[in-house]
Amino acid sequence: MKTAFFYGKEDIRIHEINIPKIKEDEILIRVRVCGICGSDVRSYYKGVEGRYKIPLILGHEVSGQVFKIGGKIDNFAIGNRVAVAPIYGCGKCDFCLSGQENLCKDVMVFGCNLDGAFAEYMKIPAQAIQRGALVKIPDELSDEEAALIEPFSCCLHGVLRANIRPGDTVLVIGAGPIGLAHTKLLRLLGTSYIIASDVVDSRLEVAKKFGADMTINPQREDSLTKIKELTENKGVDAVIVAVGNPEAITQGLKMVRRGGTVVLFGGCPSNTVVQVDPNLIHYSDIAVVGSIDATIDEFRRTVSLVSIAEVKPFITHRFPLESIKDAMEMSKSREALKVAIKF
Repeated sequence: MKTAFFYGKEDIRIHEINIPKIKEDEILIRVRVCGICGSDVRSYYKGVEGRYKIPLILGHEVSGQVFKIGGKIDNFAIGNRVAVAPIYGCGKCDFCLSGQENLCKDVMVFGCNLDGAFAEYMKIPAQAIQRGALVKIPDELSDEEAALIEPFSCCLHGVLRANIRPGDTVLVIGAGPIGLAHTKLLRLLGTSYIIASDVVDSRLEVAKKFGADMTINPQREDSLTKIKELTENKGVDAVIVAVGNPEAITQGLKMVRRGGTVVLFGGCPSNTVVQVDPNLIHYSDIAVVGSIDATIDEFRRTVSLVSIAEVKPFITHRFPLESIKDAMEMSKSREALKVAIKF
């Protein structure tokens, strides 16, 4: 089978290897579509941290079809169309037992410490199946739409962390694929007023189509002034920072209301320092929360959400596996929203 092995910074190579053999309690899927995540792009251009095994097959936004099942598998059949939740925990620690497997210190991650889906076939280990990481997808979802379940599930986690209530006004900083997915989910879940902020006008136009009521380009407008005018000087109820930019975090803290919530969704480079007056958080009773990955429960819930949302416009560019370097370059550009590898 064809695979794309990642060896380090800007070093990814196409190899022909044997199709993986599976055990009695494992499943082999035929990959149909694998989206390129921002983390894949970051890994390719900047290198990876210690927990990544190298060489590695990247790719974790995957949809496919069950190709082979072990003899002990009785809840899946050959031909089932599936999506894969890319993380699963040990199943024994306090986090896993409380449904927070995304925080398990022994978490297993496809495309990180397990081979991912930039390959024609992908092996699903027994523990992943037992933990519920392999999910059947409904017929009405295309393979491309099913590959979007993973990024949307992460955004659902972020939205839930924001503790948004009916009638709330929410600011999403960043209108890249992740910011747009947040915008789409916020509208789908009934948020009253959504503001999207980005420095790229074309992205802001897309944000309007995906549900934003108002857009701001901070390079041309004073974001804080505009937010204060809109909210009668109170600030928005919640801010989702969907970019890895310390200045965006600082601005978000200034634009949220007293008692509001700021979600740090976009990952910053290692050792990033954010300069902030702690009294701003303390005296305004602001909640600052992180958001990382998604739980398997959230992944499964997202199957239903993606089924009723119009997500087809998210994938704007498609490449064969052999052109993965070109796909990475396109993902890095601001021309594309979501880039997918199609098999």
